[in-house]
Amino acid sequence: MKLKSVILSSLLFTSSTLSAAIIKPINGVIEQVDPVINQLEPRITSQVESIRKHELIDDATAIVTSLPKRLEILNQLQAPAFVEVDVEHGFRAVERQWIMLANEQHQAKLLQIGAQIIVTKQYTSLGLSLVRFVVPTNYDSKAHLQRLLSLDDAALLDRNHIYQAQNGSQQDASTKKLTAMCDWSVKIGMIDSAIDTTHPGFSNTQIKMQSFLANDLVPPYLHGTAVAGVLVGKYGQLMPLLSEATLYSAAVFYQQSDFSQGATLAAIVEALNWLVANEVPVINMSFTGPDNAILAAAINATAAKQVTLVAAAGNEGPAALPLYPAAYQHVIAVTALDSQNRIYRWSNKGDYIDFAALGVNVMTLKAGGYLGRESGTSIAAPRISAAAACLSAKPNASPKNIYQALQQQANDLGEVGKDAVFGHGVIN
Repeated sequence: MKLKSVILSSLLFTSSTLSAAIIKPINGVIEQVDPVINQLEPRITSQVESIRKHELIDDATAIVTSLPKRLEILNQLQAPAFVEVDVEHGFRAVERQWIMLANEQHQAKLLQIGAQIIVTKQYTSLGLSLVRFVVPTNYDSKAHLQRLLSLDDAALLDRNHIYQAQNGSQQDASTKKLTAMCDWSVKIGMIDSAIDTTHPGFSNTQIKMQSFLANDLVPPYLHGTAVAGVLVGKYGQLMPLLSEATLYSAAVFYQQSDFSQGATLAAIVEALNWLVANEVPVINMSFTGPDNAILAAAINATAAKQVTLVAAAGNEGPAALPLYPAAYQHVIAVTALDSQNRIYRWSNKGDYIDFAALGVNVMTLKAGGYLGRESGTSIAAPRISAAAACLSAKPNASPKNIYQALQQQANDLGEVGKDAVFGHGVIN
């Protein structure tokens, strides 16, 4: 129904019991507002169409990225590698697989109940010794295992959870070029998918890659290429944030579907250990998942080595619960803005948000040799990581000093001071 028709119908209904003397001046008012209505109608229609378009995109994104409750992951030979399943609180994990601090007595008890020990491994750089194992179905809960092993809630025991790359849906916004953070020879690390290093945008970059994909899993390249493209890519109009950096890329993500990538907790711990061993001062983590005792221990061990950790806050929306590793104390959580400093519509919010950065319609490299645009907190986090990497090259740099320097550089947005939407503000 036309806007003018709606207003006329409303006025006539309201005035049906009024006298003709009152209706006559109403007709005069309608003649005066008629041009205004004609101007407003296409604008309102346009806004409705825009909102509907975003709803359709969001619905389509939710459909294509949703995963079955039980998913068999195949390797490159199309043979089963493992099964991932839905677990507590809507997260995912490798089926019946757990990780805990290694202890011979505990391992003996696990064997008594029919558990299978997969591996016991020393993570020397993190100072952790962990055992990964599979339990029988009737022991597949933290409460059961804690009782069996006489562990309290603080014990280092948790599922081998799956963490998700933060793929954002596109959002219309005016474009804005990223400018270089510094041209110093710095080290920076990223834990993500593999990178398409054949892309011409990486032809003059220094990238050291290490894969932590077990069982010959299929490595995706899209997400890691986009994140690396923001950091060090140079192609056409795209200029790198860090033109002289050496990028240490730890590949942990495998292909879940055509639209989703997952990483096991075990692979992430391996990646952190490798990056610490290579003395990388700043690590970008554009993925999210559940709070996990083993991940928390690995993050704390990494931070204790004076490494600055940066993570995407998440693209689950403002009402979502905190996501990790971004919500850990020793991690800088980054939210996304558009070029007008408006918050990305699907950004998580909460007290753990530290800084905001451009993360909507950002130009970057695409796997396969292309240039494109990406949106989401995954693409905002590298900007803060790049700023931290530049600060890490200064004398007496430490995670604490770097954080304080970022606070001083931030332009406050929203409520005065740190808030749950923008953190301390935007880093430009």
